[in-house]
Amino acid sequence: MSTYLLYLFSAFVYASLALCVLLSYKIAKVVNLSLGSAFTLGGYLSTFNPLISPTVGALIGFLLHICTKRMDTGRATLFSLGLAIAIEEVLRISFRVEYILLRSEVIYLFGAKLVLEHFFAFLISAAFITSFLVLDIRSPSSKLKLKIVEEDPEIAEIYGIDAEKVRAVILMISSALFCCLGSLYLAGRIISPTIGWFSLVFSFIIATIANVFREKAYMSILPVSLGLCWLMWQFLY
Repeated sequence: MSTYLLYLFSAFVYASLALCVLLSYKIAKVVNLSLGSAFTLGGYLSTFNPLISPTVGALIGFLLHICTKRMDTGRATLFSLGLAIAIEEVLRISFRVEYILLRSEVIYLFGAKLVLEHFFAFLISAAFITSFLVLDIRSPSSKLKLKIVEEDPEIAEIYGIDAEKVRAVILMISSALFCCLGSLYLAGRIISPTIGWFSLVFSFIIATIANVFREKAYMSILPVSLGLCWLMWQFLY
């Protein structure tokens, strides 16, 4: 039972991360490589207080927006890589140790032994995905705005849509969610400044496969994540 719950938790967490990756690429026009370091940063911040991680993550996203809003996709992506490396170096200098074991609390759910922080990460991820999909399905105007910004930010400005504000919100929410989930999902594990890269790469794989479905890309993220996580768990267990 615990194995299946862990699989379900992982699928929802990675689906929410992949959704952030896809939104950053399609709306903000940047392959945001700083998200992996934001995920790692959340784990380190949890040694103080995990509640501060969303705020710090949002600030990172806002910094990325301010510094890259006049850049094309290639240059913005390169800047995000530099930001990711900078975050890693700050963690190395600040903590002065390569590996840290994060604390965790254990709960029992339906008789299965689980990490409490992983359960919270699942709840946040499920709420984020559900909210986005409900907005995407039930709010045609919001869906249309995102589509226009995605296609051409300049045309969006003509229609009265503040594309720059939308970009800032997307980058801030993405970084905040990565940082928040990092503070929870890394609980009970030994972490290092580079641990977030695996989660980022796996999220990129999910987002890339989902993007093949074009108009249904956002709707396809959760099924793709469930499928890939099932394959991963089959291989590991």
